[in-house]
Amino acid sequence: MKKLAFLFLIYDEINFENIWHKFFINIDKNKYNIYIHQKNNFQLQFFNQYKINQTIPTSYQSHITIVLAFNRLIEEALKDPDNSHFILLSGSCIPAKPFNYIYDFLNPNFSYFNICPQEQCFPRANQTLQFIDKKFIQKSSTWCILNKKHANVLIKETFYINWFKDCYGADEHAYITSLFYHNLQNELITTPNIALNATTFTNWEGMDYPYPSTNGLKNYDFISNEELMNILRSYGTLFARKFNKCCYLNDIYIDFIKS
Repeated sequence: MKKLAFLFLIYDEINFENIWHKFFINIDKNKYNIYIHQKNNFQLQFFNQYKINQTIPTSYQSHITIVLAFNRLIEEALKDPDNSHFILLSGSCIPAKPFNYIYDFLNPNFSYFNICPQEQCFPRANQTLQFIDKKFIQKSSTWCILNKKHANVLIKETFYINWFKDCYGADEHAYITSLFYHNLQNELITTPNIALNATTFTNWEGMDYPYPSTNGLKNYDFISNEELMNILRSYGTLFARKFNKCCYLNDIYIDFIKS
């Protein structure tokens, strides 16, 4: 039986750990694993037993250490041969679909990326041109979903760490560029830097979205029922971020993700 590996990279806590707990209730434990890389030692209410050992001291957001921390999570998850997909999550993520919907939605033959126009790679990734041809250098959202084949490639062939070690936004370039370099782009399901229907919803200013952010990346302290339902009804949206702890998520949402 295939399993989904949920890989949480967090500072101290998962903002909606109680909702994730409800998300997994009544789900066959042979269908999933949870792995948590925690920067600061903090007791979790429901998921403390899923914290991994040998964590990476991470630096600021978008630093190469973020990639190294995700690599530690992937390494741990690859120890279970039944893990078919490796889902990258942050502490501000919430599920946007029920578990069984996600389980059936993900195709083991593909990985999923929300990819940006290549011109966004430069000049920030100019130093990478000394290592590889420009055509391979790509940018995507960090919050991708990897299949087992691609997870193995990224752990075994880690040239990309040196390519992007001094690049701002290394976490947005490393994995997608490596997979293009290995000529695996036909095994990727990509969305074109959108909010809705990306596997992980994020509301960046400038995206084509009915409720657009007006100031960079939107952090949700509040979300209207109308906008929340719009996210939940989006066919390809499986998760959503960035939701702060104070953001109220109503009973309709909780019943939806438990269904």
